[in-house]
Amino acid sequence: MKTIIINGSPKGNARNSNTRIISEEFVRGMKTPCDIKCIANSDLEELAHHIEKYDTVIIILPLYIHAMPGIMMNFIEHLKPASIQGKYLGFIIQAGFVETAQEKYVERYFASLAKQLNYIYLGTVSKGEAAGIYMFPKMFKKVLKKINDLGKIYEETHAFDQNIIEDLGKPYELSKIQTFLFQLLCDLGLNNVGWHKMLRQNHAFDKRLDRPFL
Repeated sequence: MKTIIINGSPKGNARNSNTRIISEEFVRGMKTPCDIKCIANSDLEELAHHIEKYDTVIIILPLYIHAMPGIMMNFIEHLKPASIQGKYLGFIIQAGFVETAQEKYVERYFASLAKQLNYIYLGTVSKGEAAGIYMFPKMFKKVLKKINDLGKIYEETHAFDQNIIEDLGKPYELSKIQTFLFQLLCDLGLNNVGWHKMLRQNHAFDKRLDRPFL
């Protein structure tokens, strides 16, 4: 079956796009890698028409505070129901939240969307705590390996491996001990290391406490 990967990030193919990294890792190692297209900077009507040529569409996207990026929502508005039976639609979500329970609502929406578009729902893979992938790739080697395995198994079976889905989806909710440790990291300020690095790179660190809308 012919598959296309849709990169639903506003960053597109930018170096700092976690969605780009995940998309490329998913197809790396495939005998016949899937095509990858970005929503960013694309003609959405043309892209929506283009995916009709494929048997399966896998959309990889970030979540920002529980919500899809605007360009992703706009792209969905251009999609039309499949004219023939037997086409598949799946999703891979990456988000900054630690708990993948934060993503359960959009997962329900995706299942409903696939049905509305006359696609067979392939499922949704969720990975939380993914915001630092491009900044600290060595810390995410195991995660990227699982995504790579997910792609290889998909090519062989045309399905998302349930064991990998479960592994990537942990923790669904933080335990009491994990909550305590996470609170300790916050109290020590260690949870802000990546964020502060980004602020410094953009010459905004000295403005981090500004309150412009007060």
